[in-house]
Amino acid sequence: MSDTVEIVGVRFLNARPLLAGLQAGLSAPFSYHLSTAEPAECAEHFDAGRAVAGLVPVAALPFLPVVRALPGLGIAARGATKSVLLISRVPPEEIRTLAAHAASRTSVALARLLLAERWGVRPHVVAGRPPLEAMLAEADAAVLIGDPALNVHGRSGRHEVDLGAAWVEWTGLPFVFAVWGVGPGAPVGIDALLEGSLAYAREHWVELLPRWAEAHGVGREETRRYLEDTLTYRLDDMDRQGLQEFFRRAAAAGVLPACPELWTCA
Repeated sequence: MSDTVEIVGVRFLNARPLLAGLQAGLSAPFSYHLSTAEPAECAEHFDAGRAVAGLVPVAALPFLPVVRALPGLGIAARGATKSVLLISRVPPEEIRTLAAHAASRTSVALARLLLAERWGVRPHVVAGRPPLEAMLAEADAAVLIGDPALNVHGRSGRHEVDLGAAWVEWTGLPFVFAVWGVGPGAPVGIDALLEGSLAYAREHWVELLPRWAEAHGVGREETRRYLEDTLTYRLDDMDRQGLQEFFRRAAAAGVLPACPELWTCA
């Protein structure tokens, strides 16, 4: 139907809590349809006008000035992520070519920033997709995110840098990977629906965890630790400060365009 609101979310395990109510058909004062895609594709849906709300990688926000970012919802980490990895055949300071997982904008920008500022290298970036070995056949290192990263974390047999942990070690601040973005055509009540979607996940947590684990091929206990202890979905002032610092440092390093305060520029 033409009056159905299109919402797009990330298809990886890390986004499941934010999408739970939407996938369950939570009631709203308007008709909506939820689709899922890789993170970079979510931003493309906005750019093409195919969605009025979506889980947007934060590195896309400087390119989407008409999108309003919800300040209290997102995907953030305050330490190691286990699912946003730089995996390399050589030590980080020797990386000359980087295979970037085409699914992500934010993780690739974070990897480029850390490599430039912490290890003094600016590798040539080439597009790549899992599996990991195919990516490393084309480059010294690879950025791997989401479920493919979870599946090889700690088992790659290569140099592994958890990009979330590296950011926190460098800055002392959390890192925000994605936020809910809302376009100008979104109906009244969209914010409440997105808030309610996460609230639904919290209310049905015990029954949803084993379903998510099975759907993504991850052990139940690993899924619980990942979603409960590794990631956070309600953003606070420290998370927002960490995101602004990422924008500041990325712009200074030439990794992203300059962006003023997020809640005004996005």
